[in-house]
Amino acid sequence: MKKVAFIIFLLTINFSVFPQSISNNLPEEDYWETQLTPLVEVNDMLRHIYSDPFKENFMKAIPAGYPMKKEVNINSFYGFRNHPVHKVSLFHRGIDLKGATGEEAIATGDGDVIDVGFKVDLGNYLKINHCYGFESIYGHLNTVSVKKGQHVKRMQVIGEVGATGTVTGPHLHYTLKKNNQYIDPFDFLFMDFEKNHVGLNSAGFDSAKSMK
Repeated sequence: MKKVAFIIFLLTINFSVFPQSISNNLPEEDYWETQLTPLVEVNDMLRHIYSDPFKENFMKAIPAGYPMKKEVNINSFYGFRNHPVHKVSLFHRGIDLKGATGEEAIATGDGDVIDVGFKVDLGNYLKINHCYGFESIYGHLNTVSVKKGQHVKRMQVIGEVGATGTVTGPHLHYTLKKNNQYIDPFDFLFMDFEKNHVGLNSAGFDSAKSMK
């Protein structure tokens, strides 16, 4: 009887410890809210994201990945450039992605649509507000499939690529903002969202970086 009681005692200890050890490996709160939200430098953001062992629990809430269902294909990068229409040097506050009219544009993260409209420089556009101070903007759309105030999910179709506004041809203009400041979207285009394999899509990253 003493031996049986001892075995029951050991089992009780093991089962009481087991759930605790599992919970110790999971985030108990959204610590990205306090750690990621204040960051405005891209390198600081990337360092935070890639170093977090639990990043797969948060990644859908930020705008990361490619906003079309195809391989990365960049037409014009973030920064100063010779504007293709105005023919003067202007700062390009986003990235132009090659695409044909009618191709699907997708949300790069969960969020709320905060603006839909038309501007001469952006054509038909929409803005999505994400967690941790992020905002994504999609411009020159042929059609918009969502409405202001609508909640969207990552990979959800939000419109179609087009050539509206001041452009020379169809493409998707993609912009990211962090805490109301424009940032270079380049590094965010290559984040891999496969669970337990969140990392850099190095093949696409290397080929695109060689174009810069």
